[in-house]
Amino acid sequence: MQFVVQTLSRLISFVWPYWRRLAWSLLFGLLAAVMWSAELALTFPITVMFGEHKSLGNYVRHEIDDASDKLRVHADQLKLKEAELAQLPEDGQPDRKKQRLAIWNEIRREQGWQKTQAFRVWMFSGLETRVLTKLPSDSFRLFSLIFGLVLVVALLKGICTFIQDLLAGSVAEKVVIDLRQAMFRKTLKLDPQTVSLNGMPNLMRDFTHTLQGLSYGLGELGGRIVREPLKALTCIAGMFFVNWQLTLLLLVFVPIAGWVFHLFGQRLRRATRRLIDRNGRIFKSLEEPFINVRAVIVFDRAGFHRRQFHSRNREYLQQSMKFHRIDAASAAAVEFLAVFAVIAVLLPAAFLVLREVTAIWGIKLATLPPKIEELATFYALLAGVIDPVRKFSKFYTIIRQSGALAEQVFERMDQPSLINDAKEPQWLPRLERSIEFQDVHFSYARAAGDTTTERGAVLNGLDLKINVGETIAVVGQNGSGKSTLAGLLPRFQDPDQGAVLFDDIDIRQVRTRDLREQLAIVPQDTLLFDDTIAENIRYGKPAASDSELLDAARRARVLDFADEFPQGLNTGVGEGGRQLSGGQRQRVALARAILRDPRLLILDEPTSAIDAESEFLIHSALKEFVQGRTTVIITHSLSPALLGYVSRIAVLERGKVVAVGTHRELQETSPVYRQLWETHPMAGAA
Repeated sequence: MQFVVQTLSRLISFVWPYWRRLAWSLLFGLLAAVMWSAELALTFPITVMFGEHKSLGNYVRHEIDDASDKLRVHADQLKLKEAELAQLPEDGQPDRKKQRLAIWNEIRREQGWQKTQAFRVWMFSGLETRVLTKLPSDSFRLFSLIFGLVLVVALLKGICTFIQDLLAGSVAEKVVIDLRQAMFRKTLKLDPQTVSLNGMPNLMRDFTHTLQGLSYGLGELGGRIVREPLKALTCIAGMFFVNWQLTLLLLVFVPIAGWVFHLFGQRLRRATRRLIDRNGRIFKSLEEPFINVRAVIVFDRAGFHRRQFHSRNREYLQQSMKFHRIDAASAAAVEFLAVFAVIAVLLPAAFLVLREVTAIWGIKLATLPPKIEELATFYALLAGVIDPVRKFSKFYTIIRQSGALAEQVFERMDQPSLINDAKEPQWLPRLERSIEFQDVHFSYARAAGDTTTERGAVLNGLDLKINVGETIAVVGQNGSGKSTLAGLLPRFQDPDQGAVLFDDIDIRQVRTRDLREQLAIVPQDTLLFDDTIAENIRYGKPAASDSELLDAARRARVLDFADEFPQGLNTGVGEGGRQLSGGQRQRVALARAILRDPRLLILDEPTSAIDAESEFLIHSALKEFVQGRTTVIITHSLSPALLGYVSRIAVLERGKVVAVGTHRELQETSPVYRQLWETHPMAGAA
């Protein structure tokens, strides 16, 4: 319950900036509700015209005469009771006191009747002199006028409904845009490990399907879901005017309806959360084969993915049917309750009309014996209450769905990052002496609910010192922890134990922004943004001048292929950089890093998936750029071109540095290194 309240309060904080627009929406919703009850109330004069009085004038005159006669009768009765009271002595005897009290009660009752009849005379006399004189005397013309008034009221109701839905829809869209921006801002602050644990399909689901569903729910909430209860309330107000006792009888069913809504609402919320999860699995089944479409085709695995997709769609269908069963059951229960309430109220009302009485079993249910016209109007207003209540059972499903969707959004926004700045961060000066890994242990986190076998420690007591200005290659077999080591430097992840020091300062004690300003990364899998070559290079330093950008492109050998395009550096690279080859993309990534002019350059397998010519050009560019710059190159293989500018080589095995030295030293002292070198295809070129 507390979580629901917190979700609601946070949602209100996003709605509040648009409170004026929302207030206007509620006002027009109230006007539409008033028009609804007025439309139903106009059944009264129509019923009168087809009743025993045949015209409104006859009906009003009959009511005035009837009230005047009863007023005289009650006045006479009041005089008799007052005279009877005056004849009783006040001697203090118990019997006398009881008699006087009984007469006093009868006097008050007669006074109440007098006031009721006097009000009837005043009200109907006013109608006769001020309203009926302005209406047509011909019955058909009056009948036509009433129906014309019904049309006008219906038109006004439609206009108010349109404006309310338009305003509510605009508020819903603005709120969802704000939520999407807030969620995007929060997601960009997460570390790569947390983003990976979320899963891209789940992230895309929440940014699209979840927020789209919430937008629909908020629009309905500000429109029809608010308007329908207002319509019921205005009709109840009219019913109170016709007969307040019978109206109170109807309100007895409100707590029962509330209990029914709550009972089904809890189940709907749980069912909605399960639907969201199943929807995320469908997104995953779509993403994986589309991203790896070449592998799907070449290994002829389309059938497998079709079966997987079909299976997850069936899971979604099963969960969706559970949801619809709960929804249908709640609608049926509310429908039955509504019919039961109508019968429970109309049967007593019919009894009062047909027997011309005001009470049943001694229970007062009317001030005066109701007439058939009043019963017809009461029934019309009662229908005006039941119809919104019946619709609200469907809207309640939307409310519960929206609540579950909002919870999902706020859970996403509240997800903590595994990497956080210190509460009181130290200032990080320019790197001048060394980078040091001290007894570093690290294991990758697992997603909540992941029951797969734990991968275990990736780094296990790693120690390594890198001097400023040197170029060090970190080598080892796959799974030895090379890329994990590189990821610790920009704090993509933090050690579970031990520390990474920049000039003896633990990088966990400084602002990540200050740390990352001093470094640049060229990753193994370079995905460029769908923009020009120039803008992809400028991404590393947005404020760079055109001359700086051109110099970086030249040094990274980007101009060698860019000049062949008609638009040069202004050529678009396509989605993910697909218009360029792997080697060309890697050179653009290198130019981006060069433009940043970092103190620390990290290259993670920069030439593992490119052709020999591109590898030669990249190594040529690096040989010039790394001079006097601290550079960490992650690789599982070695080549003479790489050895031409590497100062030292660190050998990793099972998460530890097992050897450090030059190429020649390691060939003599490290069996692990010798094996790596001998298995490399270019070893013979040394």
